[in-house]
Amino acid sequence: MVIYDLICDSRHEFEGWFKNSEDLVTQRDSSLLSCPICDSLAVTKKVAAPKVARKSNSTNVSRSQLSNMPEAVANLNAGSSEAYGQLQKMLTSVHKFIDSNFEDVGNRFANEALSMHRGEREVSSIRGTASADQIKDLADQGVAAMPLPAKPVDKKKLN
Repeated sequence: MVIYDLICDSRHEFEGWFKNSEDLVTQRDSSLLSCPICDSLAVTKKVAAPKVARKSNSTNVSRSQLSNMPEAVANLNAGSSEAYGQLQKMLTSVHKFIDSNFEDVGNRFANEALSMHRGEREVSSIRGTASADQIKDLADQGVAAMPLPAKPVDKKKLN
């Protein structure tokens, strides 16, 4: 089993598990590999730095040595667990709001959004599913639609 960090053309990052490196190529070339956030088929392996063992006489880079780098880079790992928790909490709130305040039209989303845009249906807040091609078609016709990140997994429901 091989795990790769992947990125789509919209710069969404995610990981993929494959039988071997050829499996990644086969799935991508067969349009079986898509971004879980936006359904883009333009997915590539993310460039990653290899893990290299340090020499026994090498030293860690200190914070003061990073002072010339942008603060965001210097704090890259600071509180990452806390930041992830905050992000999950925020995503949960967004999904609760959308679930409570938007009509679920399921896989009819693209048709319903287009009907509202054309004035054939009363404008309302809707949610549902649409393929990447459908979202592109909506955008081409001037209809704004945005994919949401997946709902965070409820830790209480994990086994």
